[in-house]
Amino acid sequence: MDLHDSSKRSNGSNGPSPKPRAEWIARRQAEAAKSGDDNFSQMHYARKGLVTEEMVFIAEREKLTPEVVRDEVAAGRMIIPANINHPELEPMAIGVASLCKINANIGNSAITSNVDEELKKLHTAVHYGADTVMDLSTGGGIREIREAILRHSPVPIGTVPIYEAVSRVKRIEDLNIDLMLEVIEEQAQQGVDYMTIHAGVLVQYLPLVSKRITGIVSRGGAILAQWMAHHHKQNFLYERFDDITKI
Repeated sequence: MDLHDSSKRSNGSNGPSPKPRAEWIARRQAEAAKSGDDNFSQMHYARKGLVTEEMVFIAEREKLTPEVVRDEVAAGRMIIPANINHPELEPMAIGVASLCKINANIGNSAITSNVDEELKKLHTAVHYGADTVMDLSTGGGIREIREAILRHSPVPIGTVPIYEAVSRVKRIEDLNIDLMLEVIEEQAQQGVDYMTIHAGVLVQYLPLVSKRITGIVSRGGAILAQWMAHHHKQNFLYERFDDITKI
């Protein structure tokens, strides 16, 4: 792996991408089978006092010591978005002690949906320095496009799960927590490294929206606001946030 530049490894073709973390993950899974500890998160290892290969890699790129990376992750001041089901990823960190990071948004729409076009966007984003990429697809073939992006991306991939959940119901009012947890788990199993969860939009805040010139500018927030206004119930993502974090 190039310790200094992910853009040199961004894969714009349809061929297989390298899997730099595959051996690390396989070794941990073998150890977990013996110990019964199936928590593979970097924070879990950091709080056990362990320095992972990801932390060493990040320390080299960030010009920090591995111990500083470990301690910052353990304290919750730094995160390493690195799903074990995304072995193509080169480890990176976001946090107070690390360099500032840039995210790029890509994704299809209801008007156009093409895997090759999204891979071109991914390649362009990484080539020009994006540290992370979000797949905000809302059109057809969401899962297939996300799979292609994950399998070709050397940087963490994020999503907004409620976009896919909405595509599975006839009306926004039909959304429910069981569907949301199902979508979140499916995306996590696929390899998504981080997600936008609109857990802060609460029913008691809805009256405040009427005083805002632009209303709710977040699409996900607006979807949940519509659901709460219709059902006169609290945001189910807020109420079940512990279940989300378990996934």
